[in-house]
Amino acid sequence: MLILLITVPVSVERVLSLMADRAERIMDTQTMLHDMAVRAALAQQEVLVSASAMLEVLSRQADWLLADPAACQRLMERLNSEVSGVQGLYLAAPDGRVVCASSRATVGRNVSERPYFQRALASRQPVLSDLFRGSSLLASLVLSKAERDDNQRVIAVVAAGLDLQWLSRIAAETGASAGVTVDVIDSAGTSLVRYPPSPDIVGRNFADAPLVRATVGRDEGHARVEGLDGVRRYVAFARFGGTDVRIVLGMDEAAILAPIDREILSSVLLHFSVVLAVLVISWFAADRLVVLPIRRLAQQVSSLGAGDGPEASLQPEALHDVGVQEFAPLVRAFGDLGRRLNERTEALRMLNGRLTALARTDGLTGLANRRTFDVQLSEDWVRTRETGQPLGVLMIDVDHFKPYNDTLGHLAGDEALRAVARMLIAAVAGTPYLVARYGGEEFVVLMPGAGRDAAEAIAQDVRRLVETLEIVHPSAAYRRLTVSVGVAVAMPLEGDSPDALLAAADQALYEAKAAGRNRVVMAASAVSEGARKR
Repeated sequence: MLILLITVPVSVERVLSLMADRAERIMDTQTMLHDMAVRAALAQQEVLVSASAMLEVLSRQADWLLADPAACQRLMERLNSEVSGVQGLYLAAPDGRVVCASSRATVGRNVSERPYFQRALASRQPVLSDLFRGSSLLASLVLSKAERDDNQRVIAVVAAGLDLQWLSRIAAETGASAGVTVDVIDSAGTSLVRYPPSPDIVGRNFADAPLVRATVGRDEGHARVEGLDGVRRYVAFARFGGTDVRIVLGMDEAAILAPIDREILSSVLLHFSVVLAVLVISWFAADRLVVLPIRRLAQQVSSLGAGDGPEASLQPEALHDVGVQEFAPLVRAFGDLGRRLNERTEALRMLNGRLTALARTDGLTGLANRRTFDVQLSEDWVRTRETGQPLGVLMIDVDHFKPYNDTLGHLAGDEALRAVARMLIAAVAGTPYLVARYGGEEFVVLMPGAGRDAAEAIAQDVRRLVETLEIVHPSAAYRRLTVSVGVAVAMPLEGDSPDALLAAADQALYEAKAAGRNRVVMAASAVSEGARKR
């Protein structure tokens, strides 16, 4: 059992380490695929930017080209042969009629129903179509732009067909790594390019495929999903800038995980084989070297305890035979450990006592904190209710403390609060009353058994003692730091709440401050609503 207690955590740690390596391998693969997809998306900018620039130039000459169709025709044919990545150009009127084109067979055709033409009319920027299958003039993807006059009316639409070979080149360069597949998919879910080439996939629409659903509507990311060929892969994808086309790179899940899974399996089998061998050898050794001598010793001790006669005694040589003398260092070690544990326990007990005191004390003033006051108020409320004694509360507030802080600084304000706290302690010296910091510059005094006269006397002592501090306050009317005190006394009754007592003291404090500060105001009544109903 001891060996198992040692080896099982080690075995678990080993398995968790291997699983972490597996997760790291997956993460590294996804990061690599994502970086490749982003680089491929950036690589397509060359063709798209050149085609967009050409459309921009043609659209700015739309008036001249519409006026001279023959010159327009020659220009279209020349640009189509000279601009890399373009296979087919035309200029159409707003009604969709082709005025001139790189292919004379296209002139006069009406393209107004083409989705890309409608999108160009509605946009002020160049737009890229989804996979397009139409006349031989137009390529698989069409980039189009509408030119507008000063009144924003469309005067012409220029369109350029893009050669998909540039996508194939990017896909081949990106998928050069062994085991990487590349898919280029448009927004409708149609496969534009596939690497390695696959005629069964290119040109088909896969709108409902898991791969398309995982990538649609997102600029970039990664996923674990079934590919267009039905093989489950880890994939990363990125959107070609300025288009709705996405490039998706994937690696077979089995190709990624098979090596690490084999390594995990072999490591686990080897590790547990070693553990099992150690267990068997340890069991045999323990039985021969430890268990059997101890059992023999236990039998002798049992015979001695049973009083089997004077001959039944532990002989020194018998102890030597079973190796009992080797337990002496262990006993001494345990004794030393016990003493150290006792010392640590005592130190912890003292530390816990200090932590308990800190939890009950305000760090700035050394008084009881708000939490301690709330607990003591509840206890004193129940106790005075049972004994029929009154319970008094003083609510104390330092007058004009914020201007004091703003004028003299927070360090002076902290020192002033500590001085006020010392006067509060002096005022209740020799009594069982509790002084606490209520919050900010507010203090409270809880006085179990104190009647109205006693409570008011303590309040007046507090006010006078603070005055004797003679702390200069430039912003106060009295030119020195003072306090206002609200006093409330109640006879706790069954069903009442101490909140009514605190509320009465707070109201009395408010009246003291409203009356000019540096004074004591006694609350008229601190009887709760439940008591008044009775």
